[in-house]
Amino acid sequence: MTHRWQRWRAALAGTVTTFMVSAALAGGVPARADVVNPSTAPSVRSISYNVCGAYVCQSPLDTASWTAAVRQQVTEWDADAVMLQELCIGQWIGLRSALRDLGYQAVWTSTQTASGCAKWDVSGDNRFGLGVFVKAATADRYEAKLTVPTGQASRAVLCARAVLDGRAALACSTHLAQYIEPDNGSTEMMGYVEQWAAGLPVIIGADMNEVPTSPALDPVRAGLPGTGSFAEVDENDRQYFTQDCLDAGLAACHSGEPTSIVGGTPKKFDHIFLSSQDFHTVRGDAVEPGLSDHLLLRGAAWFETRPGSAVAGDLSDDGRVDLVAVDTNGALRLYPGLGAGGLLNPYRPVGNSGWTEALVGHRGDWNGDDREDVVAKIGDSLWVYPNSGSGSLGSRVAMGGRPNGWSTTKHLALPGDFTGDGYPDLLAGSSTGLWLHAGTPGTKPGVSTSTPLHIGGVEWANLDVLTPGDVDGDGRVDLWARERNTGQLWLYRNAGGTGLLPRQQASPGIWSTADRPLVMSPGDANGDGLADLWATTDSGDVVLHLGTAAGLGPASMIGTGGWSGILRMS
Repeated sequence: MTHRWQRWRAALAGTVTTFMVSAALAGGVPARADVVNPSTAPSVRSISYNVCGAYVCQSPLDTASWTAAVRQQVTEWDADAVMLQELCIGQWIGLRSALRDLGYQAVWTSTQTASGCAKWDVSGDNRFGLGVFVKAATADRYEAKLTVPTGQASRAVLCARAVLDGRAALACSTHLAQYIEPDNGSTEMMGYVEQWAAGLPVIIGADMNEVPTSPALDPVRAGLPGTGSFAEVDENDRQYFTQDCLDAGLAACHSGEPTSIVGGTPKKFDHIFLSSQDFHTVRGDAVEPGLSDHLLLRGAAWFETRPGSAVAGDLSDDGRVDLVAVDTNGALRLYPGLGAGGLLNPYRPVGNSGWTEALVGHRGDWNGDDREDVVAKIGDSLWVYPNSGSGSLGSRVAMGGRPNGWSTTKHLALPGDFTGDGYPDLLAGSSTGLWLHAGTPGTKPGVSTSTPLHIGGVEWANLDVLTPGDVDGDGRVDLWARERNTGQLWLYRNAGGTGLLPRQQASPGIWSTADRPLVMSPGDANGDGLADLWATTDSGDVVLHLGTAAGLGPASMIGTGGWSGILRMS
């Protein structure tokens, strides 16, 4: 009897041959396949695979052999994200164990039970659903059930948020159904993705149960305001372009390589979508591991460099204020903002070592490329670390005007444009008080070679400088200061770029160093026009105090555990 995968090859070969002949008869040259080589493909790699774990199409291999075969596909492709559908819990457990030593984190959700899953788990656990594996140190799990008609099998979307190839991203798996009208559930699915991504890059691996030209895929391709539109990994494979796309000379086509057989005809039901604003040079192809009635779809792309968002404190260029922290191991961490004052954890390591004694700030574009940069005082020197456009830091450059002579500086703060001349400025605190070093257009990056302005007396040696932005609405950036021995929070209004007005209480309450070891202001983190506060707690958590008309509101938890290991944050 002919094996089902042999029948697949014969059917697919017939489809490709027919295409090539028709192209030749039309006067064109047969298109060349888009070959995606693991050794040369772009670095952000993904896999989507309907493994058919529970039904007659399931693999004849035993659990150990099946797991080894999938592991081989993952390692050969060096995948950052693996999205699986029709996955039994026993398969997920086996694969989780097999990929753990390679640095993968695994998340799972069950949509139903299936008796066929007994093949993979002798304990009788027949759960059946979705799995996502990400090559990352840690991952956050997100899951939601989709709305299905009464009596129909449950469907879901499952996502893992993690740092992939050096950048925080969201990887999602879903298996949509034609009985979810009118679009197989794609609109509802995208609503969850928009919420969980919070502006981060998105990879979606899915069995859409529809071909690429179906209107059911339109909500995914269009995306939503936060995600933007999506590209499909094999939309530029000219071997599978429709004749209309070839005749029009298009560079991308809603076609792609078939991945399954429906009614004896090869069709493309499996898809990998990537947010267009975050990825470029998108490539994809399908391979046959022989483990399912579907082919395994592979995708690759490069991360796109985003333009600057013009939001003060935004390093990742997604329009949200981020937090930078130095930990006790001497590493520099970036915690991307999630909007509404939240922070993404896992953090992104942006400096592996050598930061233990560094004083760090990150408000202002110092090299003129319209992106926020990081400024660090290390020893006697002041350095600017250019932002690559996604939060990664380039090679450091000595601060012009005054690269050295900073050994007495004990506090560093970047308020933005304090003087109002269009250039970022720098505040340095020492035992003699608070000094304003004006930025200068003459040298980028650079501060003025003139004597800095002494805008605060010796009392500033006992104050933590915070940079909340324009608090009073007069168009000038102001300062907050936490008095360490009393816990009082003070407002120092900008006196016109050359000094500070007498202080007044910024908010009722006490912000003692015992209860709130570290404090900093992201400015307006939630878009309500009022400055907010981030603070660590004595129990090692991080909290958000939103601004109100009467001052700062009560604490809300935005990060639990691990913050006792933070030395400084900005």
